[in-house]
Amino acid sequence: MNDRRRQRLEVDIREDIGEILSRDVSDERLKNMSITRVKLSRDGSNATLFFEITGTEEEQQDAFEAMESAKGYLRSKLAFGIKMRTVPILSFVKDESGKKGDTVLNIMRELDND
Repeated sequence: MNDRRRQRLEVDIREDIGEILSRDVSDERLKNMSITRVKLSRDGSNATLFFEITGTEEEQQDAFEAMESAKGYLRSKLAFGIKMRTVPILSFVKDESGKKGDTVLNIMRELDND
């Protein structure tokens, strides 16, 4: 699969999973979750979904467990939304980039105030 197609599919998967989470999933633990980016393997057989979720550490852990248990359902719903011969196997990773960005901004503000 060429890079351009893989990038388009990553965007499509992110958008489709976001819609599925907002419309079709009834589990309340997943309501505050957003998919920030998707990394598709070169052959398209695996997709790593990076997500952010608000709430306490316990709520975030519950949401991650709910996402893991909904993996098959999400994959089956995704099959209708993307144009691929086979639907990739989904894995989930908590995206820490927002938290890291906030930390960097706070450091920059502190340096600016000095």
